[in-house]
Amino acid sequence: MPSNNLIFRIFCCILVITFFNFPTTKAQNEDTVYFEYQNCSANRISSTSTYQKNMITLFSSFTSSASAKLFSNTTILGGNSSVYGLFMCRGDIPLRLCKQCVGNATEKLSTDPECNHSIEAVIWYAECMLRYSNVLFFSIVATSPEYSLFNADDVSSNSTTSFMNFLRNTMNRTAEAAADSEARFSTKEANLSHSQTLYALAQCTQDLSPQNCTTCLAEAIEMLPTCCDRKQGARVKFPSCNIWYEMYPFYGVITDNPPKRLVPSSGFSWWHPNGVNLLLNILVYILNLIIVSFL
Repeated sequence: MPSNNLIFRIFCCILVITFFNFPTTKAQNEDTVYFEYQNCSANRISSTSTYQKNMITLFSSFTSSASAKLFSNTTILGGNSSVYGLFMCRGDIPLRLCKQCVGNATEKLSTDPECNHSIEAVIWYAECMLRYSNVLFFSIVATSPEYSLFNADDVSSNSTTSFMNFLRNTMNRTAEAAADSEARFSTKEANLSHSQTLYALAQCTQDLSPQNCTTCLAEAIEMLPTCCDRKQGARVKFPSCNIWYEMYPFYGVITDNPPKRLVPSSGFSWWHPNGVNLLLNILVYILNLIIVSFL
């Protein structure tokens, strides 16, 4: 029959294994989406108004729809309190991540003091965009408000002109393919040199016609020399369309397998490898003291 000491040792081992596996199991059910920018109307409504209630209904329908499709436009009718809204997820992400992104967007718009009573708003994440208004905007090109983000690094000075021309040509081809696509989404890769590849993405909301999608993307591309000249990567985002390019692959790398837990780049975390080692050493030391006391 096993001794009490052996049973206790086994129990301690099980405790350690369970303790360190728990956060990993939790992390496997988490998705990370990245907020970029929001623009909310200064025109506010009452929290008890019919419009606010219709907006909540709209957001609820969005979180439900996002589990089945990457784009949806919806109207909640209510006379002068009607709400029009749409969401668009990036064309290369899984539905799981789309639902997470739309859920985060609706929650932020509902709780952020800057936006929670706004009569209209648009919010961008790296993975999705959501927009609502009291004015019907479906199938109409909207290029304002706009948002741009760029890589801090420039291309080498001796290739600036050729790079910008190369970029424009690549983005134009990507935009043309997106406008011709039923999903209004396209990506392209082009070799800048034997060791450098440009990755480009273009997307429009699916309520736009091919012609309107082309118009929207053309205006976004025209902004690149102004907002993001010589930059190795940039994003230009309108309510109706967006473009994005980098010198590294950023699309099509997300799978339906849950991502690994992200580690903060700074600050101490118990779940960082250094934190785990320290915590393990402390726990082993304490357990050894307990075990010795039973010998």
